Amino acid sequence: MSAKPRSIVPLLCAWVVAGGTVAAVAAPTELRLTRFNRIYEDVAGEMPPLRLDPLVVRLASPHQAVLLKQNRIELTPLGGNRFASRVELDLLGKGELVADVDFGGNVQRFTDELVLPPQTVAVAGVVRIARGDGGYRVVAEQLPREVPITIRSRLVGQVLELCAGASLLTLGALDCEPVAAAIERPKVPLPEPGTEMFLADGDLTDGERAALDALLAGR
Repeated sequence: MSAKPRSIVPLLCAWVVAGGTVAAVAAPTELRLTRFNRIYEDVAGEMPPLRLDPLVVRLASPHQAVLLKQNRIELTPLGGNRFASRVELDLLGKGELVADVDFGGNVQRFTDELVLPPQTVAVAGVVRIARGDGGYRVVAEQLPREVPITIRSRLVGQVLELCAGASLLTLGALDCEPVAAAIERPKVPLPEPGTEMFLADGDLTDGERAALDALLAGR
């Protein structure tokens, strides 16, 4: 998108809404926005904390480099410039992962390399699109709060070792499995619902603009 070209989040947000199953009224059109297939830096920061009383785990990734290899977007007209949508992003990357583990006020910090193995992130929903001056205004009428991704890091073992000790102190009342799941499959938060994104003409090829114009014209 034009506002923050280094961020992959607007590409996801502009097309995806978790609005449930929507009855399609026309055949879907598939788009591939080829100019978005590149490396993005520092696309995620602090993630929502995992709270497992008395343990709290806060994850953050201060630095990352994520390669968007391919993207596929399906748009199905619903009328009134509204579209059922499905987006798929093929990703891989690496970066830094920081975990602050709070056990009863005693906080320990763990830092390690983060690997984003090859994976596809896919979400379906509904968007509204309008032609504007120099591009397209895209509004997610409803937006998922977060999107899960899969990561790999040796930090998982370090945190689980601490969790195991905490579990002993609580006589087994603390379950460490959700901790491992939360670190290996963290949820990246997305902007608030109703956020408007602008897709500039310069971000699209002639063919991609023609396909969008045809959709908006009902052809």
